[in-house]
Amino acid sequence: MKDYAKVVIEKKGLSSLQESINIGKQVMEQKLAAYKKKIEKFEQARGMDTKTFTMLFNKGELGDNKEWIEWDHVANVANLLNRKIHDLENLKYEY
Repeated sequence: MKDYAKVVIEKKGLSSLQESINIGKQVMEQKLAAYKKKIEKFEQARGMDTKTFTMLFNKGELGDNKEWIEWDHVANVANLLNRKIHDLENLKYEY
């Protein structure tokens, strides 16, 4: 069974909370789209997908070129945004 946390708010505040969460999710989706475009540019410029890049970079096979560090950062932020969006999509509300 999954671990759950409980947030307690007054019923009248639930719609405000849901709206705030939806706005936050939309902002993250917009940021994710921008990061995906950056990733696409890296992939096209180097003829390598991000999964392969990450594997080689983490093994130390690519060195510490500024471009590699930036690509790694962009990929990490995109992964973080994906996880956060996923978490928000899986919220359940009980009345």
